Amino acid sequence: MEQASYVIEAFDLFNQVNSHFLKHYFSSLNYALTPKQFLVLELVHKSEPVNVHSIAEQLDLSISSTSQLVSKLENDGYVIRSINPKNRREIFLTLGEKGEEYYAEYNKIDRFVIEKFFSQLSVEETKQLRDIAKKLHQVVTEDQVVQE
Repeated sequence: MEQASYVIEAFDLFNQVNSHFLKHYFSSLNYALTPKQFLVLELVHKSEPVNVHSIAEQLDLSISSTSQLVSKLENDGYVIRSINPKNRREIFLTLGEKGEEYYAEYNKIDRFVIEKFFSQLSVEETKQLRDIAKKLHQVVTEDQVVQE
């Protein structure tokens, strides 16, 4: 079997696992977020406080479309905009009350999935999974820098 076939098989298996998790566990998250809204919320969650320009860059979106996504998330209580006290032209985003609730529920489900399924892997297998993911991330991000 050539390498491409192994990669395709691995992608297919990961997609099946993710579909199972989404259907049986994460579907209980009753939040009406579009995929782009989720990506914005995820960046705010991981990097808060973060500015709109940074999110637009990371998602390769225009400032205007990013601002529209942020406005919807702000109106729904997922994020809060605030002015950077050091640079009054810059707007910071942090999680709002609904965003905090979302991630509290998301993290509970995440922990459950880890305890139920990933705990069946040995520590060594878990480290290998992490190491492969790190290596692939490094390869992809280095290629991204070269293309820019």
